[in-house]
Amino acid sequence: MNLRLSDGHVAAGRYRTITARGHTVIDPGVVFDTLVVAGVVTMAGCRGGTVECKAGRMVCTGDMDVRSIGGYGEIHVSGRLSCQTLRFVGVVRADGDLVCAGDVTVDGILSNDRIISATSVTLRGVLESTDVRTDTLSIEPLHSMMLTRHAMGEYTASSRARTVVGNAVRVHALTCVTLHADAVELSERCRIERLCNASHVAGDGTADVSLFRPTCSQTHLKRRRA
Repeated sequence: MNLRLSDGHVAAGRYRTITARGHTVIDPGVVFDTLVVAGVVTMAGCRGGTVECKAGRMVCTGDMDVRSIGGYGEIHVSGRLSCQTLRFVGVVRADGDLVCAGDVTVDGILSNDRIISATSVTLRGVLESTDVRTDTLSIEPLHSMMLTRHAMGEYTASSRARTVVGNAVRVHALTCVTLHADAVELSERCRIERLCNASHVAGDGTADVSLFRPTCSQTHLKRRRA
């Protein structure tokens, strides 16, 4: 069943494609193959296949469990966010764990109060997280004249994480308590309290590393599974 609506609500059931414009409320018990968000969508929980955000805003007050997330706009999840792939432009916030079986790519802000776990995390913008567990982490600045003109400073702020565990880590303007990685590249005034297990360290000379330790405990923290 396909459903297109604006300023309405979606009753519990199974849907092939839901296209939501205006302000849409999705009831508990909805399962979809594809959800197109072209307005503001609120729901207590989210379960389905593909989420396509088209300048939309998605608010989930529970857990979100989907196959893939793409597009541009804002996504706010109060619980756990689980997916296979995430490619997004804008803001992604999850209060619970963010667990991705594949790759996470965000241009904008990636914010999480607990753990981000993915095969790779590529971010052009700002990271805010407690713990990050990934094979590859890349954080680069988001360059746009729009950010300067409209005083959107949150998109150019420094990134923050308590712990990062990875193999190859290349980060810009990151403040981190403990960084575990084999190959590390630090730029633009990164501040790292403890750098552990790094066999190769490079950078632009502006990083501040308080303590370098060849080995640290809890090095091989496992990634969460989606």
